[in-house]
Amino acid sequence: MRYLLLPLLVLSSCRQDKNTAEEAQSNEPTIVRLESERPLMGTLFKIITYAKDPREGYLAMEKSFDLAEDFSNRATDYDPDSELNRLTKSKPGMPIAVSKELFDVLILGKKLTRKSEGIFDPTLGPLTHLWRETRRTKEVPSEEDIAAARSRCGIEFLAFDEKKQTITVKRQGLQLDLGGIAKGFAADLIYDHLAKKGFTQTLVAAAGDLRIGDPPPEREGWNIGLRTFRLTPNKSLPLRNCAVSTSGDLFQNVTTGGKTYSHLIDLQTGLGLTTRRAASVIMPEAKMTDPLATTACLSDNPRALFKKFPGASIRIVYEDGKIPPITTGVFTE
Repeated sequence: MRYLLLPLLVLSSCRQDKNTAEEAQSNEPTIVRLESERPLMGTLFKIITYAKDPREGYLAMEKSFDLAEDFSNRATDYDPDSELNRLTKSKPGMPIAVSKELFDVLILGKKLTRKSEGIFDPTLGPLTHLWRETRRTKEVPSEEDIAAARSRCGIEFLAFDEKKQTITVKRQGLQLDLGGIAKGFAADLIYDHLAKKGFTQTLVAAAGDLRIGDPPPEREGWNIGLRTFRLTPNKSLPLRNCAVSTSGDLFQNVTTGGKTYSHLIDLQTGLGLTTRRAASVIMPEAKMTDPLATTACLSDNPRALFKKFPGASIRIVYEDGKIPPITTGVFTE
């Protein structure tokens, strides 16, 4: 649930393309670096792409933003009239036809809930709503309130019909929260549209989530600097054709009663984590790295968990220097 999470992944500056003299001597059209931004999902989405035709590039970027904004409006739980909230308020037992994007993100959420043994779960809305109240009041919810919220959580309260593209809510009072997956899903929507239009040298940044395509001209990859508890990135990775997400409590936490609680909900307590940590995950798509970065932070045994995702690279670091970091894949190179 990272709608307000500021960027934990920082793109290092790209060098300029060929100089003017070289461009004048070339018969090939000049490849131009384009950038565009749009506020979405409580943060700022940014696209960097390379195009021979700037007009076509900007049109494609605007269209891709429109697709992501439409999905955002459907999938938010902050708007009482959103498609997501209309689904949760539907009469229990009644199949509801939903948009393809909402169906796809929820059925992916169901699969990830099963694989993560419930660590990631889009039905944890009642608990995240309690955290929002804690952030507002600075008061920890009672055990009774937590128990009541827990009783309304469970992926088993959703039934899917893939042929009819319908979802059935089985329990009154269910609340869905896609904050741990929606930004990554939207970043993929943006990238996929641009790639279909031929703009594959693209980077999409959405707070702690990046979707990366082919590298910029004459470069081996996009140089990505990872930062966690310090403002200055401590490592840079040249990445291409992948997604990378970082989750942690660098900005979203509440201190009350002498304890600091993260916005990441600990399923054992129903409250936010109290041990500060940050996890980064690299996989082919952001709709996977976004939820799995959160899952890596919350898991008691992330190495065992990620055996179910053999293509993933993970890095988990802790503010407490006595706890050794965990790294796999490209993070160990």
